[in-house]
Amino acid sequence: MNEKSSREDRLRALLAEDADSPEDAESLLLLLTYLEAWSSPSPTTAATSRLVESLLPELPEPDSPLEYGLSWWPLLLLRAQFRIVRGEIWLATALVMMLGVIVTLATYDPTTTSLLPFTVLAPVMAAVGVALLYDSDIRQMFELEDTTPASARLLLLARLTLVFGFNLLTGIAGSVVLALLQSDLSLWPLILSWLAPMTFLSAFAFFLSVVTTDAFFGIVVGLFVWGGHVLMQLFPHLDNFSFALSLPGLIAAENRPVLFAVALLLVTVATWLAGLNERTFRGDFA
Repeated sequence: MNEKSSREDRLRALLAEDADSPEDAESLLLLLTYLEAWSSPSPTTAATSRLVESLLPELPEPDSPLEYGLSWWPLLLLRAQFRIVRGEIWLATALVMMLGVIVTLATYDPTTTSLLPFTVLAPVMAAVGVALLYDSDIRQMFELEDTTPASARLLLLARLTLVFGFNLLTGIAGSVVLALLQSDLSLWPLILSWLAPMTFLSAFAFFLSVVTTDAFFGIVVGLFVWGGHVLMQLFPHLDNFSFALSLPGLIAAENRPVLFAVALLLVTVATWLAGLNERTFRGDFA
């Protein structure tokens, strides 16, 4: 009896430290004493069934296939990164692609073998947009994103997918319009004429911007390479050295697999380097 009384006194003292008044401490002590003496009943099958029936109406409805698909984590990541990409990229890309379609329709000549204006502009916009994804401002971005579970490499790839995918879709849309309005143009050859150069130049500009952490440098070099190639195509008779400088492989059909492979390699290396820069920048902020 003395042991029980001593235990109650210790509990009362502990409860008094946290309770607002002695009356609250006594109420909590009575509740603890009741819970210790209480023996929970063994549930029966009938009682369990009644509980399940009463809870079923409260359960949320299962997600539809569409809702389940939209909640897939890669799509959620892309949606989150969509707000990070500069809004000017989307507008500028759409306007330039539209301009390329209009100029191509106005100047198209089926007898000429020169590059179409749309074929020239599509790689340019992709290279500029992709290069802007990574520059010296990445230091501030790493400080903010250090609290997220996703790595900088994954976030950068998500942005790259968004920007390149937008350029791809606008390019395909422009090609469809041109093929519909110009019967001499075939859709698939037209898409291939700009897709390989666009992929290579985007990867090249992205690689340079990561290596130098300077988007302007990546843009300028990418435009210089592509612009030199386009200008050299205006001169049909070139010596061997000038012909080599024109990089004829950028539009050669047989080189398209090589361009895609080199683009994949450049993006892989650039993403790996971005991870190294991430650790360096985080060390600077530590």
